[in-house]
Amino acid sequence: MEPQLPTIKNVFVNETDDDDPPALSSQALAALKEFLEEQRQSLANHETAENGEGTLEPESEVALVTEDWRLSQFWYDPETARTLSQEVLSLCSHSNYKVACIACPTLYAYLKKIDPNISVQLLEYDKRFEQYGSDFTFYDYNQPEDLPLELKHTYQVVIADPPYLVR
Repeated sequence: MEPQLPTIKNVFVNETDDDDPPALSSQALAALKEFLEEQRQSLANHETAENGEGTLEPESEVALVTEDWRLSQFWYDPETARTLSQEVLSLCSHSNYKVACIACPTLYAYLKKIDPNISVQLLEYDKRFEQYGSDFTFYDYNQPEDLPLELKHTYQVVIADPPYLVR
């Protein structure tokens, strides 16, 4: 006698069985609220940092584009940015060193604010920083050696703060 195989019945899920709208967990909702509040606060701080002419007051923080968490962007807080800037400037104080900031636009902005004449290049994936003109170079971590020839072997100080990337 042949063994009998179990019969498989077609089971259809009635989409109307679950009429509840999707909902976030309380932790996810709290994280989302915190993120949205930080974005709102960041925009408010940027608006109040401008004076009547639309330029930044000397004592205000630098203005950057909004962090893009999808690109793993997280800007330095002002204290960190000032500390790093002072360290870089102390390295460059006795020479005309050229500085490369790889994936650290906050540091670039603070360096230029403190010393507008410093020779600094921002190598960054986010093309929103093209607003920095010739100080910006598109840089992709997937091709780390794919640099314009004129940038190779040019910098005496290199600061890199790569994003956390998962392939």
